[in-house]
Amino acid sequence: MKYPVHLLLLLTILILAACSESPTPAASTHDPSRTPVRTAPVEQVSTTPAIQVTGLIASSNEARPSFKTGGVIRRLLVDEGDRVQQGQLLATLDLTEIGAQVGQAREGLNKAERDLQRARRLLQDSVATREQVQNAETAFEIARRQVEVATFNQTYSEVRSPISGRVIRKLMNEGEITGPGNPVYAIVGSGAGDWVLQVGLTDRDWVQVREGDPAVIRLDAYPGQTMSGVISRLAPVADPTTGTFPIEIRIQPGDRKLAVGMIASAELRLQGGQQRLRIPLESLVSSEGKQARVFVLDGQTARQRTITIDQLAGDQVWVVDGLQADERVITAGAPYLVDGQLVQAQ
Repeated sequence: MKYPVHLLLLLTILILAACSESPTPAASTHDPSRTPVRTAPVEQVSTTPAIQVTGLIASSNEARPSFKTGGVIRRLLVDEGDRVQQGQLLATLDLTEIGAQVGQAREGLNKAERDLQRARRLLQDSVATREQVQNAETAFEIARRQVEVATFNQTYSEVRSPISGRVIRKLMNEGEITGPGNPVYAIVGSGAGDWVLQVGLTDRDWVQVREGDPAVIRLDAYPGQTMSGVISRLAPVADPTTGTFPIEIRIQPGDRKLAVGMIASAELRLQGGQQRLRIPLESLVSSEGKQARVFVLDGQTARQRTITIDQLAGDQVWVVDGLQADERVITAGAPYLVDGQLVQAQ
């Protein structure tokens, strides 16, 4: 029996295909006996410890000038908000009474001088005694001192600014009667070197800071901007109202405008950095308080480790104890492992 040519050709192709060898599949690199995991290094980071505080802007240079003598205020020459220069005349008293006191003192001096001259002439004529002359000399000296006091008080029957700055409050009005030492104005220095930030620290933070430690200042009035500062004063006594220890941070405002009473925050940079260990948050298998469990890659084996946490910072964990900087912790796959399990890092 003969077959058509095309049928024979088809049978030949099928026989050849069946007899040909199948290609050998590529060898797989995956070891099914090991659990695939991902790891991350234990990072050692040099950090500068910082303390976050909030306080009020103030001026380190303040003055409350007053009259030395009492009397009626005749003139007030500046108002609240005005800028003043050191030595500028701010206020004067009515000099009627003070002028009369100066005149009275001078008349008393003239009389004492005449009495002294008369006593000396009488002594020469042997009419007056030496003791009477000495008494006249004493009276003359007292009268001269009274003239000096009255003249001095007349000179200081005016108020001049002891500092350069800005008047923040007028405490008296023209026509009022004031006494010696009663403040007339409140003035604060507004120079670039006068501004400070006043904050209160807990005792734990207070013992860590030193004068000269740097600070970074931030104000809501200038969002996204910072100013440099330096701790300039540490109070040795706690504030009885708040129980905190006041400190002052001298600010370098540059060309920024500041005012007393503005709220600012500061980051106090303590001197001397420290080395800290950091791992990803996803590497924690469990935690209880400051204690946590992680898996560390030991060759091809996962080893369970108990660590001590310092603090959490976003997706990172600062570690106090339990790890070393040259180790790697397991991240992806860690919750499904047991201690001593073989793993394959990817």
